[in-house]
Amino acid sequence: MLKALLSFLIASTLHATPMADGDFAHKAAWQREPLLSVQPIPVTSEEITIPELSAGSALAIDLTSGIILYEKNTETQRPIASLTKLMTALIIAEEELPGSVVTISENAASIEGSTLWLNTGEEITVKDLMYGMMIASGNDAAMALAEYNAGSMENFVRKMNQKAEQLGLKNTNYANPMGFDSGYNYSTARDLGLLSMYSLQNEFLMEPVDLVEYEIESKSGITHEYLSTNKLLDKDLGLEGVEVHGLKTGRTPDAGECLITVSTFPDDQQIMTVVLGSEDRFGDTESLIDWIYESTTW
Repeated sequence: MLKALLSFLIASTLHATPMADGDFAHKAAWQREPLLSVQPIPVTSEEITIPELSAGSALAIDLTSGIILYEKNTETQRPIASLTKLMTALIIAEEELPGSVVTISENAASIEGSTLWLNTGEEITVKDLMYGMMIASGNDAAMALAEYNAGSMENFVRKMNQKAEQLGLKNTNYANPMGFDSGYNYSTARDLGLLSMYSLQNEFLMEPVDLVEYEIESKSGITHEYLSTNKLLDKDLGLEGVEVHGLKTGRTPDAGECLITVSTFPDDQQIMTVVLGSEDRFGDTESLIDWIYESTTW
């Protein structure tokens, strides 16, 4: 599980004001306290060639200082596929108890795309649905959680958009909790960076994001095995001391390939990357991490 992230975020999760454009370093949308200590400032060498990415938008942030290390079209609105589920997970993590039992509706069980193969009438805990949604990107789990929390998908989507407004995500809109392609389901690399930074503070949400596989038995006695959609979690990048952690994958025809990760570096630096509209989300992310490793000192 990710630990000791974002020392500069002293959060109030109940009161939020919009964040000034590009101000990752000094004040997040929900933060009202000054920095308590001076953080090491990353310095990037211009001698190392900046990578060319297939991604339409990309962002890399040093989480300790909040300084942007790389940005490409970070304000461009794009479909975000299953990165949508990060907001779904955040609302559930803030409002529901992990042990609460959800009964799967026919609507949730019949959802298309990536699923956990949930059954109509099956009883399963919020925690197990959350794990399935974040590890295996289960659309059925996302729908089941949305219906359980708000009574219907439409009611839940309203809550998603209210939360986005609260967090100061100015170029984000949600149309469904799964991330299905829609002209009304979009965000930007910048907004997703802010959402991710906020989400990192929630321990329940962060529990499953590093897991490569996980097996559960629902309250109905049905076994489900979750396999991660993030191929970088157990991959050796060939960079000493560098490890890749979650956060979320996504892929649809309109969105292309999308990925948010947090990487830990040898001296406990932590880097968040966001790639959207990519032809190779894992390759683009590796290129960013490799470039930061070779070019940046603290």
